[in-house]
Amino acid sequence: MDWKYKHFYQQKVFAATADEILEAARRYFSESLGWRIAESAGGFEALGFSFSHSCVARLFVESTAGGARASIELLVERAGSLGFMLVDVGGYYSTQISHWFEGIQWCLEQQHLANGEKSSPQLSPLPVQTNKPAACLFNGCLAFIVVTFGLYSIFLVVAAFIGLLTGNLLLIGRGGSTNIHGMWARIVSALILTVIAFIAWRIKREKKRRTN
Repeated sequence: MDWKYKHFYQQKVFAATADEILEAARRYFSESLGWRIAESAGGFEALGFSFSHSCVARLFVESTAGGARASIELLVERAGSLGFMLVDVGGYYSTQISHWFEGIQWCLEQQHLANGEKSSPQLSPLPVQTNKPAACLFNGCLAFIVVTFGLYSIFLVVAAFIGLLTGNLLLIGRGGSTNIHGMWARIVSALILTVIAFIAWRIKREKKRRTN
């Protein structure tokens, strides 16, 4: 098991040449997603971020009967600013690859129209994505978790500062509230502040990596 990256793989056959697919894919990843492109044999690598995780998308294209097959291998760094990803909750990244193929297909259609060619049935325009109930529920739960975590982090910072200064630390968890007094209150408060400072530093570093 690769503990650094989570691997995903999908492929799709297009009614177009390998060169046309590569051109459309480069356009989609660089212009629509804003990812950096690095050429490789038979395709390219696209470097970017998706849902707070650093990603590498490797695209390969090979000619087939009546068109060409595009394959995408996606490597998602498990450690991100929002935590460590063990599994793809809700199939988020698998769904993203499917959307990428739709985006490549849409770019192919635009290339055909720009060249004065008729629209192909296999190359229909990119459909407008509707908010499916499962996706809405997942995004809503995720937003609730993020907001709750942020509010609880603010409470911990305030409580830790008070505990460090006064020697009285109040902690609230699922089992109720706990009061710690004296030296142990100051030790635990210092540990809490250290952990939160480390998390904030990691988030800041991830944001800096995005902008570089």
